Amino acid sequence: MIELKNINVQFSGRDILKDVSETFQPGEIIGLVAPNGTGKSTLMNVIMNYVKPNSGKVVVQEKYQYTSKKNEVKIHQLVSMMPEQSDLYNHLSGKEHLRIYCSMWNSNPKLIDQTIKDLGMDSYVKKRTGTYSLGMRQRLCFAMQIVSDTPIMLMDEVMNGLDPNNVELISSILLKKKEEGKIIIVASHLLENLEKISDRVFLFKDAQLINANEITSGYGKREITTVRVKDLTDAIKEMFYQEFPNTEIRSLSSGISLVDVSNYDLEQLARIVIFFKEHHITDFSYGNVTLNDLYSMYYLENVKR
Repeated sequence: MIELKNINVQFSGRDILKDVSETFQPGEIIGLVAPNGTGKSTLMNVIMNYVKPNSGKVVVQEKYQYTSKKNEVKIHQLVSMMPEQSDLYNHLSGKEHLRIYCSMWNSNPKLIDQTIKDLGMDSYVKKRTGTYSLGMRQRLCFAMQIVSDTPIMLMDEVMNGLDPNNVELISSILLKKKEEGKIIIVASHLLENLEKISDRVFLFKDAQLINANEITSGYGKREITTVRVKDLTDAIKEMFYQEFPNTEIRSLSSGISLVDVSNYDLEQLARIVIFFKEHHITDFSYGNVTLNDLYSMYYLENVKR
């Protein structure tokens, strides 16, 4: 378990993290979403003690805090952060990097060959990393964290530079690690993928950590909560409000309007179909609010009524 207690970080008088408190449990994948510069990387650096908060504390496994160098060493045996590509040594091979990480965390050496196989790295892992492509370097960085085998893993933009096949491959490995009981915290701009693999997703707003499930009633439920309509004109909206008063519609910058039907019964949902058909609107669908929608609501222009 890892617990954040009233974390506050200010840079140049500006709040980056404000009263952030949250607990992450074993067997969870936690997604972090926000534009660059709004706190995702800072939060991870606080967890690693690379950035010291102005106030608050990080508690690992209910007993360890960054109160001494000895405790920091102990925590870093339990918590690892995926290396960046700039951390790679171009004159060393990929396999040498994996051996270094395995040795640093005293993990099972058998993980090296298994991870190489799982990630399809056999053809290049013995070559110097200076010869690697962007995607190969990213897979190696991910592999290095996997072989560290720590109970808590932090990953900032793990999918950066990967093609769709490798995104799916790494996602499947993350889900296996979750099943092993690891806590995995992932910051990513690939929102559809993050929504798919995460147990909980948090957004950053005004220096605070916001659970996506608390933003709107239409997110994260296994039932119809939203009608997505493309290019809904103001005139049609007004007629819609006359027939369906007290209904909330959010118009996103993408041209999509989200109609909140979370409290509608089947008869009312059927009436909406009839309404759209009568007004020659065919580009609509039923479903839920997506993480992409939440991102637009929070960080891009949108209109709410």
